[in-house]
Amino acid sequence: MIDPTAMLLYSIAMQLAPPTGAVHPYVTNMVNAAFLITGIAIALQFFYAVLRRKMTDLGKMRRIMKETTEWRKEYMDAMKKQDKERIEKLKKKQQYVNKMQMEMMQMNFRPMMAFMIPMLLIWWAVLPQVFGNTVAVSPISLNLLGDMIPITCTKAMISEDVTSITGALETKVNELKSAGSGVSGDQVLALANEAKELAENGRYFDAREKLLQAYQTLNNGLEPPVPEKVPRCTAENEIFLWAWYAIASIAFSGMIMKATKTSTDMGI
Repeated sequence: MIDPTAMLLYSIAMQLAPPTGAVHPYVTNMVNAAFLITGIAIALQFFYAVLRRKMTDLGKMRRIMKETTEWRKEYMDAMKKQDKERIEKLKKKQQYVNKMQMEMMQMNFRPMMAFMIPMLLIWWAVLPQVFGNTVAVSPISLNLLGDMIPITCTKAMISEDVTSITGALETKVNELKSAGSGVSGDQVLALANEAKELAENGRYFDAREKLLQAYQTLNNGLEPPVPEKVPRCTAENEIFLWAWYAIASIAFSGMIMKATKTSTDMGI
């Protein structure tokens, strides 16, 4: 099972600043991208396991987990049976249990902070230059929480992106015309409208290419060039880069923890 502290901090980081894929990714093949991200996730999980072995007392953590779990089970049993004498006795021990849990959190926090710095540097400085926003395709939607935390692409999401980008292109063309830059934006606007029509007909990849043509036309002779933007997805149910990394990490975490003997489960 993946370390809950690691997943909590990782989730917070992803929500505060989710990574953005490259407009022109180095790895364009989805199969290659999925395997490479999986390999990176496994390597980082091994790195985190090594940090845990070096920076925490795993034996002490297992003892704390065993003791707190036994206390919790006994307390729940006493509450269920309404055994007031046992409840009062166990309540006296609660402060000690809370102290142990806080100590375990502190032990988990040290390797986690040491891990987060290189992980986030790789995540935000390296991966977005190599991969696009999506790196795999699912046969079904994985958006169990809807639009709150999207894992896979939806038609509405792609259409929204195309509309936003075409709107930004139109605004930029109007700004350049007002500034008297001499830029003729008619062709740019025509390409943007074509992209919008292609997206409405479900031809999302073609819409992406048409938007890139629009930016190329706009930036021809323009200094500095306008940064290119493309829709995050080119097909429904594509899986976002961050989500595939999280899926791969969770899938292999248990095996890595067992292999490196860093699991804090009581029986390991």
